Amino acid sequence: MSLFARWTSIALAASMALAIPTASHAQFDGLKKKMKDKITGDPQPAAASPSDSPSDADAKARQDAWQHPVTITAATLDNFNKGLNAEQATRATYAAAPGSPLGRWNVYLSSKAKCSANEANADTAMLHVQQKIMAEATAGHAAAIAPLQDSMQKIISGAQARAQTCNGLEKPTFTQAEFTAMHAEEDKEDAAGAAASGLNPLVYARLKERVISYVLMPDGWKANGYTPDELQTIDAHSAALKKILVNQYDNSAYRKSIGN
Repeated sequence: MSLFARWTSIALAASMALAIPTASHAQFDGLKKKMKDKITGDPQPAAASPSDSPSDADAKARQDAWQHPVTITAATLDNFNKGLNAEQATRATYAAAPGSPLGRWNVYLSSKAKCSANEANADTAMLHVQQKIMAEATAGHAAAIAPLQDSMQKIISGAQARAQTCNGLEKPTFTQAEFTAMHAEEDKEDAAGAAASGLNPLVYARLKERVISYVLMPDGWKANGYTPDELQTIDAHSAALKKILVNQYDNSAYRKSIGN
């Protein structure tokens, strides 16, 4: 479809509403289970064992972190923010390194986002001009229409020029070694976050999972496993946290895959 033809249908498209059914809290629990498996290291509950071996102690610690999470208060949320800031600083340092695969990926995402924003702005400008043309035509101001048509053509020409650049964007590809390096960096981020928070790494991971899952929970979903005080605490900072988290995590608290 041409740009002009697409723009003539903007008003019609804007009038359509997408109906999304409300998800139950059971669906939210299903997503949370994925993070539980990550923290506990085992999708099945750890069986009680009389053994005192290091592996058993580690399994018990992981299970305890899942079953008895630290309560989310203003103080623990402050610890979370300290950890998150440390993670972001570690990530930014890695992304800024010459030839960093994460840096290349960030440049691609930034360019793609800019293209989307420019397209949206062009759509808005075109709709505005079309509305003015209709208004002038209705009022019988024929002389005022020609300049508006010129404006419309400029918008189309500019959009076509930008489209050539945007359509030429190439998604970066990564070797297995680069993926391995990025996963290692994510482990460093987690360690830096736990250290900055002053919490045990397992406790921090569980706190992080609970905060992120709630902050990024889709509209209409019901949170489960939080006290009213915990929800009130998170809600007070949810908007600011969402701006930081939404680009890097999904609503089950996993980092978004790079390269997909």
